[in-house]
Amino acid sequence: MEKLVIVSMGELADKGIWSMYYEVHYGYKNSQGQMRAFQSPLVKNRKTKMIEVPDAALEFIDNLKSKSEAAKKAGDTTTLKRIEEMLERYNLDKNHYVNAIDSQGNIGILKLRHRAKNALDATIKRLRESGVDPLSTDNGRYFLFRRSGTGLDTTFQVEVATKDITVEGVGKVKQDLVHVLTDDILDRLGNEAAKLETLFKRPTSEQVARIVKEGASAVDEILDAKATTTEDGPEDDTDTVESTQTASVPTQTASAVTTPVTTPVAATPTPAPVAATPAPVAQTTTADNIASQSDEEFLKSLGLS
Repeated sequence: MEKLVIVSMGELADKGIWSMYYEVHYGYKNSQGQMRAFQSPLVKNRKTKMIEVPDAALEFIDNLKSKSEAAKKAGDTTTLKRIEEMLERYNLDKNHYVNAIDSQGNIGILKLRHRAKNALDATIKRLRESGVDPLSTDNGRYFLFRRSGTGLDTTFQVEVATKDITVEGVGKVKQDLVHVLTDDILDRLGNEAAKLETLFKRPTSEQVARIVKEGASAVDEILDAKATTTEDGPEDDTDTVESTQTASVPTQTASAVTTPVTTPVAATPTPAPVAATPAPVAQTTTADNIASQSDEEFLKSLGLS
Protein backbone atom coordinates (compact mmCIF):
# COMPACT_ATOMS: atom_id res chain seq x y z
CA MET A 1 0.00 0.00 0.00
CA GLU A 2 1.43 3.38 -1.03
CA LYS A 3 2.47 5.81 1.71
CA LEU A 4 1.24 9.36 1.14
CA VAL A 5 1.84 12.77 2.68
CA ILE A 6 -1.03 15.26 2.55
CA VAL A 7 0.07 18.84 1.89
CA SER A 8 -1.67 22.19 2.03
CA MET A 9 -0.47 25.22 0.12
CA GLY A 10 -1.21 28.76 -0.99
CA GLU A 11 -4.18 30.75 0.22
CA LEU A 12 -5.97 27.57 1.28
CA ALA A 13 -3.12 26.73 3.65
CA ASP A 14 -3.47 30.15 5.27
CA LYS A 15 -7.12 29.29 5.92
CA GLY A 16 -6.30 25.83 7.24
CA ILE A 17 -7.90 24.17 4.20
CA TRP A 18 -6.18 21.16 2.64
CA SER A 19 -8.99 19.54 0.64
CA MET A 20 -11.76 20.54 -1.77
CA TYR A 21 -14.98 18.66 -2.48
CA TYR A 22 -16.29 18.50 -6.04
CA GLU A 23 -19.29 16.94 -7.75
CA VAL A 24 -18.08 16.59 -11.32
CA HIS A 25 -19.89 15.62 -14.52
CA TYR A 26 -18.10 13.46 -17.09
CA GLY A 27 -19.20 12.31 -20.54
CA TYR A 28 -19.44 15.50 -22.57
CA LYS A 29 -17.04 16.06 -25.47
CA ASN A 30 -16.05 19.05 -27.56
CA SER A 31 -16.09 19.10 -31.36
CA GLN A 32 -12.60 17.55 -31.36
CA GLY A 33 -13.85 14.52 -29.42
CA GLN A 34 -12.03 15.54 -26.22
CA MET A 35 -13.76 14.91 -22.90
CA ARG A 36 -14.57 17.97 -20.82
CA ALA A 37 -15.47 17.70 -17.14
CA PHE A 38 -17.35 20.37 -15.19
CA GLN A 39 -18.86 21.00 -11.78
CA SER A 40 -22.49 20.38 -11.08
CA PRO A 41 -24.39 23.66 -10.58
CA LEU A 42 -26.95 21.95 -8.34
CA VAL A 43 -28.02 23.83 -5.22
CA LYS A 44 -30.38 22.00 -2.89
CA ASN A 45 -31.86 23.37 0.31
CA ARG A 46 -30.87 20.89 3.00
CA LYS A 47 -33.77 21.86 5.27
CA THR A 48 -36.60 21.82 2.75
CA LYS A 49 -34.99 19.29 0.37
CA MET A 50 -36.09 21.58 -2.45
CA ILE A 51 -33.86 22.20 -5.47
CA GLU A 52 -33.04 25.90 -5.71
CA VAL A 53 -30.69 25.70 -8.72
CA PRO A 54 -31.30 22.79 -11.12
CA ASP A 55 -28.72 20.61 -12.85
CA ALA A 56 -29.85 19.45 -16.31
CA ALA A 57 -26.92 17.00 -16.57
CA LEU A 58 -28.00 15.28 -13.35
CA GLU A 59 -31.61 15.23 -14.54
CA PHE A 60 -30.40 13.57 -17.74
CA ILE A 61 -28.61 10.85 -15.75
CA ASP A 62 -31.68 10.30 -13.55
CA ASN A 63 -33.89 10.02 -16.64
CA LEU A 64 -31.51 7.46 -18.15
CA LYS A 65 -31.67 5.44 -14.92
CA SER A 66 -35.47 5.57 -15.02
CA LYS A 67 -35.48 4.32 -18.62
CA SER A 68 -33.01 1.62 -17.60
CA GLU A 69 -35.40 0.34 -14.92
CA ALA A 70 -38.29 0.35 -17.40
CA ALA A 71 -36.24 -1.60 -19.96
CA LYS A 72 -35.21 -4.08 -17.28
CA LYS A 73 -38.83 -4.70 -16.23
CA ALA A 74 -39.87 -5.08 -19.87
CA GLY A 75 -37.07 -7.57 -20.54
CA ASP A 76 -35.71 -5.30 -23.30
CA THR A 77 -32.08 -6.36 -23.03
CA THR A 78 -30.98 -4.51 -26.18
CA THR A 79 -32.23 -1.13 -24.98
CA LEU A 80 -30.97 -1.86 -21.47
CA LYS A 81 -27.44 -2.57 -22.75
CA ARG A 82 -27.37 0.65 -24.77
CA ILE A 83 -28.55 2.70 -21.77
CA GLU A 84 -25.98 1.08 -19.47
CA GLU A 85 -23.25 1.98 -21.95
CA MET A 86 -24.42 5.60 -21.85
CA LEU A 87 -24.52 5.57 -18.04
CA GLU A 88 -20.88 4.49 -18.03
CA ARG A 89 -20.03 7.55 -20.09
CA TYR A 90 -22.33 10.09 -18.44
CA ASN A 91 -21.77 10.07 -14.71
CA LEU A 92 -21.51 12.38 -11.72
CA ASP A 93 -18.34 11.75 -9.72
CA LYS A 94 -18.20 12.93 -6.09
CA ASN A 95 -14.80 13.17 -4.42
CA HIS A 96 -12.60 15.15 -2.07
CA TYR A 97 -9.39 16.33 -3.77
CA VAL A 98 -6.08 16.84 -1.96
CA ASN A 99 -2.46 17.42 -2.94
CA ALA A 100 -0.23 14.55 -1.88
CA ILE A 101 3.37 13.33 -2.04
CA ASP A 102 4.16 9.61 -2.27
CA SER A 103 7.16 7.80 -0.79
CA GLN A 104 9.13 8.28 -4.04
CA GLY A 105 8.66 12.05 -3.87
CA ASN A 106 6.07 12.27 -6.67
CA ILE A 107 3.57 15.11 -6.30
CA GLY A 108 0.01 14.67 -7.50
CA ILE A 109 -3.68 14.82 -6.74
CA LEU A 110 -5.33 12.28 -4.47
CA LYS A 111 -9.06 11.69 -4.86
CA LEU A 112 -10.90 10.46 -1.79
CA ARG A 113 -14.40 9.11 -1.42
CA HIS A 114 -16.37 10.65 1.42
CA ARG A 115 -15.83 7.65 3.71
CA ALA A 116 -12.08 7.70 3.05
CA LYS A 117 -12.00 11.42 3.81
CA ASN A 118 -13.86 10.81 7.08
CA ALA A 119 -11.34 8.13 8.06
CA LEU A 120 -8.47 10.50 7.25
CA ASP A 121 -10.11 13.30 9.26
CA ALA A 122 -10.42 11.01 12.27
CA THR A 123 -6.75 10.03 12.13
CA ILE A 124 -5.62 13.64 11.75
CA LYS A 125 -7.81 14.65 14.71
CA ARG A 126 -6.36 11.89 16.87
CA LEU A 127 -2.80 12.95 16.05
CA ARG A 128 -3.48 16.61 16.74
CA GLU A 129 -5.04 15.74 20.08
CA SER A 130 -1.78 13.94 20.92
CA GLY A 131 0.23 17.06 20.07
CA VAL A 132 1.29 16.12 16.52
CA ASP A 133 0.22 18.11 13.46
CA PRO A 134 0.57 15.57 10.62
CA LEU A 135 0.17 18.31 7.99
CA SER A 136 2.92 20.57 9.33
CA THR A 137 5.90 21.51 7.19
CA ASP A 138 8.54 20.13 9.55
CA ASN A 139 6.74 17.27 11.33
CA GLY A 140 4.41 15.76 8.75
CA ARG A 141 3.29 12.15 8.59
CA TYR A 142 2.88 9.51 5.90
CA PHE A 143 -0.58 7.92 5.74
CA LEU A 144 -1.56 4.41 4.69
CA PHE A 145 -5.05 3.96 3.19
CA ARG A 146 -6.72 0.58 3.43
CA ARG A 147 -10.00 -0.36 1.80
CA SER A 148 -12.23 -3.38 2.29
CA GLY A 149 -15.60 -4.40 0.94
CA THR A 150 -17.33 -3.22 -2.20
CA GLY A 151 -20.08 -0.81 -3.19
CA LEU A 152 -22.13 0.57 -0.32
CA ASP A 153 -20.34 -1.83 2.06
CA THR A 154 -16.92 -0.33 1.34
CA THR A 155 -15.02 0.77 4.43
CA PHE A 156 -11.75 2.68 4.75
CA GLN A 157 -9.03 2.76 7.36
CA VAL A 158 -6.26 5.35 7.53
CA GLU A 159 -3.15 4.67 9.56
CA VAL A 160 0.12 6.48 10.12
CA ALA A 161 3.00 4.76 8.35
CA THR A 162 5.68 3.52 10.74
CA LYS A 163 9.08 1.86 10.76
CA ASP A 164 10.65 -0.56 13.23
CA ILE A 165 13.50 0.73 15.36
CA THR A 166 15.42 -0.91 18.18
CA VAL A 167 15.50 0.91 21.50
CA GLU A 168 18.12 -0.18 24.01
CA GLY A 169 16.50 -1.84 26.98
CA VAL A 170 13.13 -1.98 25.22
CA GLY A 171 13.63 -3.83 21.97
CA LYS A 172 11.81 -3.22 18.70
CA VAL A 173 9.24 -0.46 18.68
CA LYS A 174 7.17 1.32 16.01
CA GLN A 175 8.18 4.85 15.09
CA ASP A 176 6.12 7.20 12.90
CA LEU A 177 7.63 8.03 9.54
CA VAL A 178 8.21 11.78 9.61
CA HIS A 179 8.17 13.97 6.51
CA VAL A 180 9.74 17.43 6.20
CA LEU A 181 8.83 19.89 3.46
CA THR A 182 12.29 21.07 2.44
CA ASP A 183 12.87 24.23 0.41
CA ASP A 184 13.34 22.06 -2.67
CA ILE A 185 9.97 20.35 -2.16
CA LEU A 186 8.26 23.66 -1.47
CA ASP A 187 9.64 25.00 -4.76
CA ARG A 188 8.32 21.93 -6.57
CA LEU A 189 4.90 22.29 -4.99
CA GLY A 190 4.60 25.71 -6.57
CA ASN A 191 5.00 24.16 -10.02
CA GLU A 192 3.65 20.62 -9.64
CA ALA A 193 0.84 20.80 -7.09
CA ALA A 194 -2.67 21.66 -8.23
CA LYS A 195 -4.66 24.72 -7.24
CA LEU A 196 -7.48 22.86 -5.58
CA GLU A 197 -9.87 25.78 -5.65
CA THR A 198 -9.80 26.00 -9.47
CA LEU A 199 -9.65 22.36 -10.59
CA PHE A 200 -12.89 22.37 -12.59
CA LYS A 201 -14.98 24.95 -14.37
CA ARG A 202 -18.42 25.61 -12.94
CA PRO A 203 -20.88 26.61 -15.66
CA THR A 204 -24.21 28.12 -14.69
CA SER A 205 -27.40 26.10 -14.56
CA GLU A 206 -28.48 27.64 -17.87
CA GLN A 207 -25.13 26.81 -19.49
CA VAL A 208 -25.32 23.18 -18.33
CA ALA A 209 -28.80 22.93 -19.85
CA ARG A 210 -27.29 24.09 -23.15
CA ILE A 211 -24.45 21.56 -22.91
CA VAL A 212 -26.95 18.74 -22.40
CA LYS A 213 -29.21 19.89 -25.22
CA GLU A 214 -26.70 21.15 -27.80
CA GLY A 215 -23.72 18.89 -27.15
CA ALA A 216 -20.28 19.57 -28.65
CA SER A 217 -21.02 23.07 -29.95
CA ALA A 218 -22.03 24.25 -26.49
CA VAL A 219 -19.01 22.49 -24.93
CA ASP A 220 -16.76 24.40 -27.34
CA GLU A 221 -18.35 27.72 -26.48
CA ILE A 222 -18.79 27.30 -22.73
CA LEU A 223 -16.10 24.91 -21.46
CA ASP A 224 -13.31 25.43 -23.99
CA ALA A 225 -13.34 29.21 -23.68
CA LYS A 226 -9.96 30.06 -22.13
CA ALA A 227 -9.39 26.35 -21.60
CA THR A 228 -6.78 25.17 -19.11
CA THR A 229 -5.08 21.82 -18.67
CA THR A 230 -7.13 21.08 -15.54
CA GLU A 231 -10.43 20.91 -17.36
CA ASP A 232 -9.99 17.23 -18.16
CA GLY A 233 -9.84 16.52 -14.46
CA PRO A 234 -7.04 14.86 -12.50
CA GLU A 235 -6.22 11.21 -12.83
CA ASP A 236 -6.57 8.71 -10.02
CA ASP A 237 -3.23 8.25 -8.30
CA THR A 238 -4.13 5.87 -5.52
CA ASP A 239 -6.05 2.64 -5.31
CA THR A 240 -8.07 4.07 -2.43
CA VAL A 241 -10.23 5.66 -5.10
CA GLU A 242 -13.05 3.81 -6.84
CA SER A 243 -12.84 4.75 -10.50
CA THR A 244 -16.13 5.75 -12.12
CA GLN A 245 -14.82 7.62 -15.09
CA THR A 246 -14.79 5.04 -17.84
CA ALA A 247 -16.10 6.61 -21.02
CA SER A 248 -17.70 3.84 -23.06
CA VAL A 249 -18.88 4.77 -26.54
CA PRO A 250 -21.64 2.52 -27.93
CA THR A 251 -20.53 0.49 -30.96
CA GLN A 252 -22.66 0.96 -34.03
CA THR A 253 -23.33 -2.28 -35.90
CA ALA A 254 -24.46 -2.22 -39.51
CA SER A 255 -27.67 -4.15 -40.28
CA ALA A 256 -27.31 -7.37 -42.29
CA VAL A 257 -28.35 -7.19 -45.95
CA THR A 258 -29.53 -10.21 -47.93
CA THR A 259 -28.74 -10.27 -51.67
CA PRO A 260 -31.63 -11.84 -53.67
CA VAL A 261 -30.74 -14.72 -56.02
CA THR A 262 -32.69 -15.24 -59.31
CA THR A 263 -32.93 -18.65 -60.97
CA PRO A 264 -33.04 -18.76 -64.83
CA VAL A 265 -36.30 -20.21 -66.29
CA ALA A 266 -36.13 -22.48 -69.40
CA ALA A 267 -37.92 -21.07 -72.49
CA THR A 268 -41.05 -22.87 -73.81
CA PRO A 269 -42.35 -22.95 -77.41
CA THR A 270 -45.38 -20.89 -76.40
CA PRO A 271 -44.16 -18.55 -73.68
CA ALA A 272 -46.83 -17.18 -71.44
CA PRO A 273 -46.51 -14.01 -69.37
CA VAL A 274 -44.96 -14.79 -66.03
CA ALA A 275 -45.64 -12.61 -63.03
CA ALA A 276 -42.47 -11.16 -61.56
CA THR A 277 -41.52 -12.72 -58.24
CA PRO A 278 -40.62 -10.06 -55.71
CA ALA A 279 -37.11 -10.27 -54.39
CA PRO A 280 -36.82 -11.24 -50.72
CA VAL A 281 -36.55 -8.27 -48.39
CA ALA A 282 -33.94 -8.26 -45.65
CA GLN A 283 -35.51 -8.23 -42.23
CA THR A 284 -34.15 -5.64 -39.83
CA THR A 285 -34.54 -6.47 -36.15
CA THR A 286 -35.17 -4.07 -33.31
CA ALA A 287 -31.69 -4.88 -32.01
CA ASP A 288 -30.19 -3.85 -35.37
CA ASN A 289 -32.13 -0.60 -35.31
CA ILE A 290 -30.99 0.29 -31.81
CA ALA A 291 -27.39 -0.68 -32.49
CA SER A 292 -27.20 1.42 -35.65
CA GLN A 293 -28.74 4.53 -34.12
CA SER A 294 -26.60 7.50 -33.20
CA ASP A 295 -26.72 8.64 -29.60
CA GLU A 296 -28.98 11.50 -30.62
CA GLU A 297 -31.38 9.15 -32.45
CA PHE A 298 -31.39 6.68 -29.57
CA LEU A 299 -32.11 9.36 -26.97
CA LYS A 300 -34.87 10.78 -29.18
CA SER A 301 -36.45 7.32 -29.34
CA LEU A 302 -36.48 7.32 -25.53
CA GLY A 303 -38.01 10.79 -25.40
CA LEU A 304 -34.85 12.25 -23.85
CA SER A 305 -33.81 14.56 -26.67
